[in-house]
Amino acid sequence: MLTLKQNSFLFLILFCLILSFTTTIYAKNAPWVGNNLSNVRCTGKGQGFGPFDYLKRSSLHSKLSIVESHHFTYQVESLRRGQSTTLVVGDIDYTLRAWPNHHRALNAITRYKLLHPRKPKPRSPVECYFQRAINFSPADATTRMLYGMYLQKTHHIKMADKQYKKALELSPQNPIICYNYGLFLFGQKKYSQAQQQAIIAYEAKFPLNGLKNKLKRVKFWPPKKTPKSVESSVSKTPKTNKTNKTNKTK
Repeated sequence: MLTLKQNSFLFLILFCLILSFTTTIYAKNAPWVGNNLSNVRCTGKGQGFGPFDYLKRSSLHSKLSIVESHHFTYQVESLRRGQSTTLVVGDIDYTLRAWPNHHRALNAITRYKLLHPRKPKPRSPVECYFQRAINFSPADATTRMLYGMYLQKTHHIKMADKQYKKALELSPQNPIICYNYGLFLFGQKKYSQAQQQAIIAYEAKFPLNGLKNKLKRVKFWPPKKTPKSVESSVSKTPKTNKTNKTNKTK
């Protein structure tokens, strides 16, 4: 018979083994991949808690709550101060290592980089967080859109366009993606294409009027209505008349 002390010791060893095994499995699912914008290989800290897919957050509420309550608080998201560390980027980094495609955290690290270029840099380049997130959850259209927005703001236009298009492939009727891609296309003076994205967005009742107002200034809004209904009614009319004439002759 094992003593209580021995049982407790064995339980502790078993618990550590399970925790280690679980962490190892998670770490394999969210590696640092690709190169940064300077063509240097992406690297970052190792995996601790997680990783978890933000698309599945509704079924992982307790795990999301742990990270958001201890690391990704309102103060961190608003870039005011760190929660568990003195640096905001430290808590955002932890959040993204646990939840690689956490949309709000990806947006926060983007805003931090663009607003505070001279403050302490993120532990990994912003583009590396995005590439890791995409590799981890390739079906996440929102991550692709956010990456496109970041690349657009850093003037990597061709790369941005590629990410927007991939986001639309994954979610072609998503009004948020259509709206932001429309703004991107407008900035490239591709007004007709921007109008097409605007039509989808506003038919889905998208609330912001920025894209619409931009298109109005270049005479691309409102869109011209295609008179399909008129054409079809006109084409049907002669057939009806011919039939009537035939009947009368007989």
